[in-house]
Amino acid sequence: MYNWFFTLERKRLARGNKSNMDIVILIFKWLAIIYFAAMMLLAGIATYHGIQEYFTTATPIEMVSRYLIYYFAVELMFRFFLQKGPVATIKPYLILNIPRSKIVSFYVGKTFLSAFNIVQLFFLIPFAIVAIVEGESGIAVLAWTLAVYSIVFMMHCVAILMSAYAPVFYGVIGFVALCFGLQYYDIVDPTLYTQYFYVVPYQYSLSVIGYFLLLGVFVWSTYRFFLKRMYLDDLEKVRIKEGIALEMSWLDRFGRYASFLRNDVRLIVRNKRARVTVLMSVIFLFYGVFMFNTSGKEAMPMTFAVFLAFFSTGGFLMLFGQYVPSWDSSYYPLLMTQNVLYRDYLMSKWLIIALGTFVSTILCFFYIFVDMKLFYLILAMGIFNIGINGYFVLWGGAYLKTPMDLTAAKNVFGDKNAFNLRVMLISMPKVLLPLIFYFIGSFIYPFWGGFVLLILIGLAGMFLHKQAFQFIEKIYTREKYAALAAYKK
Repeated sequence: MYNWFFTLERKRLARGNKSNMDIVILIFKWLAIIYFAAMMLLAGIATYHGIQEYFTTATPIEMVSRYLIYYFAVELMFRFFLQKGPVATIKPYLILNIPRSKIVSFYVGKTFLSAFNIVQLFFLIPFAIVAIVEGESGIAVLAWTLAVYSIVFMMHCVAILMSAYAPVFYGVIGFVALCFGLQYYDIVDPTLYTQYFYVVPYQYSLSVIGYFLLLGVFVWSTYRFFLKRMYLDDLEKVRIKEGIALEMSWLDRFGRYASFLRNDVRLIVRNKRARVTVLMSVIFLFYGVFMFNTSGKEAMPMTFAVFLAFFSTGGFLMLFGQYVPSWDSSYYPLLMTQNVLYRDYLMSKWLIIALGTFVSTILCFFYIFVDMKLFYLILAMGIFNIGINGYFVLWGGAYLKTPMDLTAAKNVFGDKNAFNLRVMLISMPKVLLPLIFYFIGSFIYPFWGGFVLLILIGLAGMFLHKQAFQFIEKIYTREKYAALAAYKK
């Protein structure tokens, strides 16, 4: 049975249509995997001796165990947003004489063959070898390594389950962030207590059996989760949800753009995926605080401060704006049959992006108490994001033909990822351009030259919006039928 599934998967990959962009993304994906694997390998070789040299109060394994809670929290975030769930076209299988248990076990098992579950070995294996060479007990080190790697697989299952229960994910991340804050401000060190969960196999080797049993519980829970939901009647059932009525007469002041803006507001309020995107935009507001305190005021170059200002004000621009027009992919063919101008549609999208960026910039007022120069750069980047990067996200959206499933968070066999590598690739120019302009301005007059140049370029972009939209409209018109074909897949 499983050989049959493998054959079908191989045929699906061989017959699938891959564009040039898909090939480029695949290349960058593997380059990223190789890079992280190399970094893990170097860390695995150097960590033991580094800890041994600078920390004498505990063994290297105990020190690594102490901070694993933060590593797994970061890994869980990456998994939640980037890890693919068990995606399959299963409806044809359900009308055949194939046990549902076989289908679920195959596709859930296939997800374990992921780079997220392999790169850790590049750290654990060399770290364990160095520990044994340095005189550590081979059995104790092996038990600890197996226990930590079993936790990696537990994180895999947790990420899959949390994709259907997003509030649990944010609760866990909030708890870990609280622990980090308590430790950072020397109130209490939670790692002194959480380390015992990771270090027990090193001290009591037989306890690794308990970790294997716990992993079995996680795998079984994941298996049962999908098995209970994989019925043809449930997959075909149309779920009716009570709508949310909103008073949006205040949008009428925008004239012919009002109808588009109302649709965007309804999209954000009524769809979970869009709401999560807005929530992530709010989290981006505090990105500068965290990185600024970590780097330190004196050690941080101002070009890096521009980078912080971009992310603090541009969270909504990147996370929501980058998916224009994919947010409308479900009814995009219908929209193209209506008597609407592309320019009006694009202008309404730019207005919602500009409004979100403006609100983000205003909410960053608390950076006054962090550092005034950083606050000035946030104001400059807010103007630059509205005047320049707002056009760039619309321009990139013409080529980013990714259908958006707004109910993905409720479909356990669907794509639940809010981010993808294609978005990251197209976002690179939006990050690099302000850095280049700031560097040029600062070369003429330190700091204030870059600050003024960013503002002037942003204001110039606002005044030249007609020319910008003429260019973007031509791109969208040229890509219209390719987008329609992509959204119908």
